Amino acid sequence: MEKHLESAEALRKFVDSAAVYIYVVDYKTDEILMVNNFYAGTLGVARERMEGHRCWEFVMGSDEGPCPFCPRDMDLDGNGVLDPAPQTTEAYDPTLGIWGRWTGQAIEWVDGRQAHIITITDVSNEKLLREELSRLAYYDKYMNLPNRTKLEKDLADRPGGNYCIIAFDYISLRYINDAYGRNAGDALMKSVIEWIRSFNLRDFEIYRVDGDEFCLLFDHADMMSAGGLADRICERFQEPWEIRPENEDTFITCKISVCVIDGRTGFESPEAILSIIERTLRISKETGMVSVYNREMDMILKRDLQLEISLKNCVTDDMKGFEVHFQPIVDPKRGMWLGVEALCRWKSPEFGRIPPLVFIRMAEQIGLINTIGYWVLNRAIAVCARLKLHETEDFFLDVNLSPAQMSDETLVSKVLMALQRYGFPGRSLALEVTESEEVDKGDYSRTTIEKLQALEIKMALDDFGTGYSNFNNLKSLPVGILKTEKQFIDDIVVDEYQQYLSYLLAELAHAAEMKLIAEGVETKEQMKKLMQNGADYYQGYLFAKPLTEWELEEQIDKFRTVDPIFDEAKRELARGDDKKGDRVCE
Repeated sequence: MEKHLESAEALRKFVDSAAVYIYVVDYKTDEILMVNNFYAGTLGVARERMEGHRCWEFVMGSDEGPCPFCPRDMDLDGNGVLDPAPQTTEAYDPTLGIWGRWTGQAIEWVDGRQAHIITITDVSNEKLLREELSRLAYYDKYMNLPNRTKLEKDLADRPGGNYCIIAFDYISLRYINDAYGRNAGDALMKSVIEWIRSFNLRDFEIYRVDGDEFCLLFDHADMMSAGGLADRICERFQEPWEIRPENEDTFITCKISVCVIDGRTGFESPEAILSIIERTLRISKETGMVSVYNREMDMILKRDLQLEISLKNCVTDDMKGFEVHFQPIVDPKRGMWLGVEALCRWKSPEFGRIPPLVFIRMAEQIGLINTIGYWVLNRAIAVCARLKLHETEDFFLDVNLSPAQMSDETLVSKVLMALQRYGFPGRSLALEVTESEEVDKGDYSRTTIEKLQALEIKMALDDFGTGYSNFNNLKSLPVGILKTEKQFIDDIVVDEYQQYLSYLLAELAHAAEMKLIAEGVETKEQMKKLMQNGADYYQGYLFAKPLTEWELEEQIDKFRTVDPIFDEAKRELARGDDKKGDRVCE
C-alpha cells in the first residue's frame, strides 16, 4: 500500500509540474483519481473537490453525462481490454473557454485498476491560425466568398452528383472597371450577390471562381428549378443595376453569360466539371442565351476537346497539317492582280478540314494564336520572296494579325526578323488588324502600328463598318487601307442602299487618304457596281479562290498581264449597258 501511495505522489508531482490540463479517470466508474493544480486552479475549484467525483461533473461543462471524449470509446473490441495506443481529438471546452487537443492514454492505476490519463493542450491560437489559413486558402479576400479551391473540394465531397450548378460570367466587368473604377465593379458584384441571396434559397452556396466568374452550387436541386433561376439571372441583367460606389448613385448595364450544369451527368473529377463550366459559358457568351449542359452538349464539348487536343498536337508537331493559301487582290484600273492575302488553312489528322473560324477561335481560347500567326507571317513572306513577287510594281502581301499579337511586345521585332530573314522589303507587306476597341483606343496598339509604319509596312483595317469604330473617328485611325466585309456587296446589284453605302465607304476612305478593298466579289455585275462607286481594289472568287503556293506560282503571270474581264466591264459601262450606270449618289 505504501508503495502505491509513493507512486501516486510521484505521479502527482509530475503532473503538477506541467502547464497543461491533466487528470486521471477510472475507466469503469468515471471517478477522477487525480487532477493537476493547473486544471483545478483554472476552474477555480479545489483539487480535493474534483478528485473522487465523476469527471463529467467538471469536464466540458456537461453535468448530465459523459463528455464526447469518454474513455469508454477507447474500448475498441468490446471485451474490456483497452486500446494501448493514445487517442487524440480536438474539441471546444466551454468550461475552460479554450479549444483543446485531448489525448487519452490507457494506464494501469497504482492499485491495479484500469484508468486513463487525459492531457488537454490549449490549441486556441493554433485553431485560429488554421482557420485563418483555411480562409485564405478557400475564400476570396475581396468578397469573402468561397473560391475555386473550395468549390473543387466541395465537389469532390459530392461523388453522387445530386446537385446543380449555375455559373455566370461578367462579360463587361473589365470595361466597367475601366470606365467607372474598380470600386464600381466591386459594388456591382456585391449587389448581384445580395440580390441572389434575397431569394432565400435552400441548400446552396455562392463561389467566386475567378475574378468575374461565379458559381451557385445547389444540393438536392432539380434542373427545372435551376434553369428557372438561371433565366431570372439572365433577364435581370437586361436591366441596369443601381450601385453606389463611394456614396454616388450609378446605373450600370452589364452583359453576362449564364450556364446550368447537371451534376448527375457524371464527371471524372472536380477539375473536369470546372472545365465543362468554362466551355459552356463560352457557348452562352456566343449565343447570348442560357446554356444547359446535357447529353447532346456533352457530345459537342467532348468533340471540341478532342479537336483542341488535335490542334495542340499539330502546332507542337512543326505545324503539321497547316498550310498558307493566297487570295489575289486585284486593281481594276490596271486590270491585273496587285497583291495577295495570306490565309491560314488546317487539316486535322483526326477530323479533316476544319473551317478557319473554328480553329482560329479555338487557338485564341487556348493561347496558340500567336504561334500560328507568326508561322503564317513567316511562311507567307517566304513564299512571296521565293516567287519574287515583291519585284512586281506596287505588290503587297496582306497578313492578318490577331488582337493577341497586337498586344505582344515582341511583335515589331518579330516582323522585322521575318523581313530580314527572307530579304523582303517592308513596303511590300501589309499587316491587317480586325476593327476593335483595342485598335481604336489602345495606346499600346497605336504605338505598335506607328512603329510598323516606320518600317514602311502598310496597315490595313479589316471588317470596317461592322465593329467598334464609327465613321466619325475614321480619320484618326493609324491605318492606310480599309477592307469591307462581303455583306456590304452581297446584294449590291439590286439593293440601292448597298450601292449608296459602297460609294459612301469609298468616299470616306479617300477623304481620310486611305485605300478601300472590297472583299467577297463573286460576280461581274457586283464588280461593275464597285467600279462605278470607286472602290480601289477587289478581292473574291470572281478572280480566284484562295490558292496554294504552287497554284499561285502557276498563275504568277496575272500580276503582269491584263485580265480581259476588266476590259469587257469597262466597255459595257462606257456603252451604258448597265441601266444604272451612273453613281447612285448623282
